[in-house]
Amino acid sequence: MKLHIKEIALEKLICVPGSLAAVLSAIVFAKLRHSSLEVLLCGLSLFDVVLLTSSIMIYPSMHQCSTIHEPSERHKSYVCHFFWKVTVFIFPLSLVAQAGSVWTYVAVTVDRFIAVSFPIKRRVWSTRSNSLSVLVIITVVCTLFKLPSFFEVRLDANGEVVPTELRKNEFYIEFYLFYLYVAFIQLIPWAIIIILNAFIIHKVRLAYRAHELMCHNSGKSSKREDAERKVTVMATVMTMIFIICNIPPGVNYLVDRYSKTEVYRQRIPLSNVLVCVNSASNMMIYCLFNIRFRRAAMKLLGCPGIISTRQGSVVTRLTNDGNGTLRSRVATFENLHSRSPEGPTPC
Repeated sequence: MKLHIKEIALEKLICVPGSLAAVLSAIVFAKLRHSSLEVLLCGLSLFDVVLLTSSIMIYPSMHQCSTIHEPSERHKSYVCHFFWKVTVFIFPLSLVAQAGSVWTYVAVTVDRFIAVSFPIKRRVWSTRSNSLSVLVIITVVCTLFKLPSFFEVRLDANGEVVPTELRKNEFYIEFYLFYLYVAFIQLIPWAIIIILNAFIIHKVRLAYRAHELMCHNSGKSSKREDAERKVTVMATVMTMIFIICNIPPGVNYLVDRYSKTEVYRQRIPLSNVLVCVNSASNMMIYCLFNIRFRRAAMKLLGCPGIISTRQGSVVTRLTNDGNGTLRSRVATFENLHSRSPEGPTPC
């Protein structure tokens, strides 16, 4: 029980700042929208906002209500009534956001696969309007797929949430809640993400080798191509963290389907924490790999000077010297400004 309480507290600790970070990410990408990927990431951030906010509203109140064992005390508890009323609508909405988030990760992977495999046709296929259409399709399909979830529970005469006849139906549980869920939310999207990421990683490695060879021969590098590679690496890191964080919840779902042992159920809060970690960690990945996002985020927060100042910003690269040891090469943005009157090309 103590471990369960710690996991609930950890979930709130992650979800609250994570939801704020997701809101900030959505606003920043809504302002940028210079590429198809940024449109997709804006949609992903909105799904993260719904998912994290739902977790904050549902799971802490659910845990507190579960500690009240007397029915008369539960019916008097404002926390329990809040949990029951919220669950009826917010929980199905969180399932829609979860499905939308999964398939937006697939769309991000496909976008990067097109960028590295079909760079010429990318200008036609990976456009902002196409990405917006993809987000609309994902939202509509996921809402239709999760529509039965809105009819799984209801409030009884005492205001307590109870399962409906649909939720008790064995065929519904076996076919929809298990087989369709595993296929639509786990097997198909995970397979697409893993397979395409394998191709993307291979292509990026080849591109970096070609980039190093070009820099060695000519001493010059393309800022545009370098920025494109960074964005591709960012998307790959995001999708791989998504897979890693969603493996335990996926395993828990399968185990919970075939086992009634309470030991397995104690792992469910940890799975919820990992899902929150995945959604909350995206902003850190954006800031780490995308300088345009960092600048826009800091400008939105009212402190752009922290990230980009004419005298203070530096780019540090570790390169091999003739003796094979590592040395640090620091280039200030002042030097970069001297090459171009408009300043450095943003990543």
